[in-house]
Amino acid sequence: MARKQLSEEERQKIKDSLIATRERRQTQDIKVIELKVNCHQTSKETFAKMNDCFKQAKWVVNDMLATSKIADKDNNIFKYEYLSHRKVHRLDKDENLIEETITLSSVMHRGIVKSVKTDIVNLSKAKKKGLKVGTLKFRSEVNSIPMITGPWLCVRDNSHITIPGFANLKVYGLEQLKKFKEYEIADGKFIRKASGFYVHLSICIPKQKKIEKKKYKEVGLDFGIKDNIVTSDGEKLNCNVRESEQLTFLQKQLHRKQKGSKRYWRLRNQIQKEYEHLTNQKIDATNKLIHKLTSNYDIIYFQDEQIAKWKKFSKGFAREIQSSYLGRVKAKLVSLENDKSFKISKWSPTTKFCPNCGCLNKIGLDERTYHCDCGYSFDRDIHAAKNVKLFGSTKRAECLEQASVEGLASAALEFSNDSKQTHRNEKEGSSL
Repeated sequence: MARKQLSEEERQKIKDSLIATRERRQTQDIKVIELKVNCHQTSKETFAKMNDCFKQAKWVVNDMLATSKIADKDNNIFKYEYLSHRKVHRLDKDENLIEETITLSSVMHRGIVKSVKTDIVNLSKAKKKGLKVGTLKFRSEVNSIPMITGPWLCVRDNSHITIPGFANLKVYGLEQLKKFKEYEIADGKFIRKASGFYVHLSICIPKQKKIEKKKYKEVGLDFGIKDNIVTSDGEKLNCNVRESEQLTFLQKQLHRKQKGSKRYWRLRNQIQKEYEHLTNQKIDATNKLIHKLTSNYDIIYFQDEQIAKWKKFSKGFAREIQSSYLGRVKAKLVSLENDKSFKISKWSPTTKFCPNCGCLNKIGLDERTYHCDCGYSFDRDIHAAKNVKLFGSTKRAECLEQASVEGLASAALEFSNDSKQTHRNEKEGSSL
């Protein structure tokens, strides 16, 4: 099926609409809300249709990747159009080639095709930067379908929404929208998890003016294994969420079942639910911890610790590192870098440095108290957190001073350009 050719007026309208949207987004903040589909009040036909969406999404992705592997210029993956590929090919369990017709909604079909092309572009950009990247592989399942905004993506009432292919879908969580006076739906995602189906809506809300606080408080954070987070004020925070006994039991049972049997897949689904519950607990604990820190302090200093490598070099502590959510806390702090947090280099000697005399003293992992020849002695972790605060505040002051100097230089240059333009105008006026 050939794509309809647009007239010049229609293209200009689309272009003007994109420019207006881009300008409007600069005055808005983006938030994502999660809605869960009410499967208890959903018909069997609708439930089967939702499952079929993700099955067909997998067919589309694999058909695109199969097309890209054919050594033919006409089979370039970037020429793959959803309108001309309503029929795709797949392999059954006996590896027989079967032709399937895609009944997926056009919006979802187009979103899947666009997402695969975007993934390839992002891999190419990463490769140009010198990063080691692989290639896209055939998928055994697809659990996320992107949806662009439009009349097919809207909120109907307090408990129903409309998404492509489903005109009246009952969901939980729409009360989250009540706290926003104005909002605009930007896009969405249809997601399948072990616990059910979800819809993620990206909404745009007007930017809120920040209220400046009179009191200015700073804190340094030291990340560790025994005490996960220690603040420069002496507070020690635990960031561990242990795996449940039910999860350990299910994993043992899974190894005893025949791979591919119905009981095997049932246990695998139960394990995925347990892991999803565990992840939700870590996300909730991370959000609460970050909220506590940002509410009590104006600037949070932290070190660029390579937490992912701790498992390799910290023998005997792999389980403690795996059960902690330090990586999530660090990722949140990195996202707040321009506003509430400041990161110092991982090579800063926060543990070895003595703030009293400036000496660098070696200290073993088994030593829990820092000692210096000058007589200074302090708890190892609190001492490191105080040094994080010291190094961070010094480095931040240098950055602010450098930024202020650059700002003054640009302002002076602008002023000189304005004065030259004024002088030219006066000269032209006098000559006339």
